[in-house]
Amino acid sequence: MIGKRPKLFFTISFCALIVAIIMASWGFPKIVKQRVQKSVQIEESSIMFDKWRKMPMAMTFKVYIFNISNPEEVINGEKPRLAEIGPYVYKEYRERTVLGYGENDTVKYTLKKSFVFDQQASGTLSERDELTVINFTYMAVILSVNALMPALLSPVNKALEIFFGNLTDPFMKVTVKDLLFGGIYLNCDADNSALSLVCGTLRAKMPSTMRPSEDGKGYYFSMFSHFNSSGIGPFEMVRGTKDINELGHIVSYKGERVMKAWKDPYCGQINGSDATIFPPIDENNVPQKLYTFEPDICRSLFLNLIGKRPIFNMSSYYYELTSEALASKSVHPENKCFCRKNWSGNHDGCLLMGVLNLMPCQGAPAIISLPHFYLASEELREYVYTGLSPDPEKHRSFVHLDPVTGVVMKGMQRIQFNIELRNMPVIPQLQNVRTGLFPLMWFEEGAEIPEPLQEELEHSHTLLGYVETVRWAFLAVTIAAVIISAILIARSGAIPALNKNNTINFMTRSSNSARMEVNKR
Repeated sequence: MIGKRPKLFFTISFCALIVAIIMASWGFPKIVKQRVQKSVQIEESSIMFDKWRKMPMAMTFKVYIFNISNPEEVINGEKPRLAEIGPYVYKEYRERTVLGYGENDTVKYTLKKSFVFDQQASGTLSERDELTVINFTYMAVILSVNALMPALLSPVNKALEIFFGNLTDPFMKVTVKDLLFGGIYLNCDADNSALSLVCGTLRAKMPSTMRPSEDGKGYYFSMFSHFNSSGIGPFEMVRGTKDINELGHIVSYKGERVMKAWKDPYCGQINGSDATIFPPIDENNVPQKLYTFEPDICRSLFLNLIGKRPIFNMSSYYYELTSEALASKSVHPENKCFCRKNWSGNHDGCLLMGVLNLMPCQGAPAIISLPHFYLASEELREYVYTGLSPDPEKHRSFVHLDPVTGVVMKGMQRIQFNIELRNMPVIPQLQNVRTGLFPLMWFEEGAEIPEPLQEELEHSHTLLGYVETVRWAFLAVTIAAVIISAILIARSGAIPALNKNNTINFMTRSSNSARMEVNKR
């Protein structure tokens, strides 16, 4: 049949080749992209929606606390000896409440975090453990007063002796539970004008780490209890139903499109996602930086692309937080808008490499860094005698992204909280101490997709592999069909230029004509 109608076969196979080329170069990729977009966009009918609204597995929240081994020596001017105690492990649950949808393909929501202590994962450690740590709140108040009203340092310090109950030095003994979630009681019930000033300032500003006591006579300070008590937000985020490349992008936080805490559009710009959702990666245009917005520090951070790395028997794009993210002004001049006066006893307002002051964001002079001052200035580690040893494997922040869906396959965020211990001659508790940045604790917040989701993702990759095979197999078959049909046409004599008899007759006629010309001569 094919041999009898080679022209028809050629026409059909040639048309099929054109269709195959269109499908291979445009059709199949577009269909796959549409299917992926339908699956990952934030819409109630998508596969991703319920997982985004309520995370299907608990994240892991690990806390490491720096216990001070030699508090008396530090008071007298010696370097601190620190011992890292941890991890105290918590299960972290995340749930979002959708508040509404915007006209520009956005969704408005709040995020609620809940923490439950995991005794099994914590091993022999307990929330009842009592440790000696830097008195974070005391130093925060003293540094704030020194920046605004230095003349009031002495009376305020006297008031703080009432505020804290028994204040003999800049350190305190505290249980892990009270420090992290339970709360350390701070007394405001006394007839003291300076104390009234301190408590009135707290009442007006109300840092997130503070909450009023039930009787209204004081406050409780804890590092993370505010996560358990209320939702974070509202956030406004792009859903990705119109442009999948914008999926997860945070447009505003608490109604603001720029974080005004930093007084500068560059430092206050909101870039990237909330670190839990990203758009699929275009293999032809892989982003070199991955931005995330961190509301607790009122700014965006970015991770740099390191390259492709295998994980869970699949390929991923691996991004890591590098020294560029928390670079000093001397390294990254645009970061000068993160500088403030009176932030440090040793430097002008522009801090050293690898640290960020949260005073404009949180109303307290907490300074964050990576754990053990990893990727930070060596000068910071020299302040401590023992207890700090940066290790990339333990202290880096990173994320593995699935290129097809943008799903976070595994990620870790690690942040350390520090506060300056500053020598102040007018304060008895601080007369002899060395000035330097004192670590309090660091945490690791992370997750990896559980085995059922790994299998689901791997199955999706397998199906996409089949699609790719069909895509190129169809193209190969049509190319082969065109070649075969062309050969059949040539053999059938349907193309005169390739007919053997015609070629021989032409050559014969040419020879005879030549002989006749010779005879005439």
